[in-house]
Amino acid sequence: MGVTLQAWLSALQAMLPPGRAFTTEPDALLTRLLTAMAAMLLAAQLRFNALLEQADPRRATNMLPDWERLLGLPDRCTPSGLQLADRQRAAYQRLTEQGGQSIPYFIGMAELLGEPGVTISDGFRAFTCQSACDEPLYSISDIFTWIVNIPRAALNVRPFDANSACDSALQEYEPSLIECAFRERKPAHTTVLFAYAA
Repeated sequence: MGVTLQAWLSALQAMLPPGRAFTTEPDALLTRLLTAMAAMLLAAQLRFNALLEQADPRRATNMLPDWERLLGLPDRCTPSGLQLADRQRAAYQRLTEQGGQSIPYFIGMAELLGEPGVTISDGFRAFTCQSACDEPLYSISDIFTWIVNIPRAALNVRPFDANSACDSALQEYEPSLIECAFRERKPAHTTVLFAYAA
């Protein structure tokens, strides 16, 4: 709101009864008293406006810890050391989440968690003796697999090298926020894989 000290002062002066005793001259004692009252009202209004900003977790800063406590965050899917914007997105996603297991639901969740442009591949058919020779070799369990295609490169990729321990993964990376969230919400009989753009 664009309310100013002068606007509050004018509003207080407009409530004065008519008469010469209630002057509106700038240097009058009454005007200075009303100016001090207007400053307190303006400060209260600015504080109220700031509090209204905190009512939306996407913009909350001071009250973000309260939002997180209310929404059960951080949870086991929340990595430590998240930036403020990521914490705000996670809180908003949790607040507005209605649940679902459709492809549009998961794509919408990815957008809320800061991964726009995600696509999902599914519909893998098992290879059988009646399949064409050039069809992919998918097994029966692969028909319950779906792949989340993330249109960006993985962050902090660390490939296996000669100095890696023998039991190290062939490649490690910093997973997207959506990985744990998707795994928690996927249909129980399915397997979800994540493919990052090269």
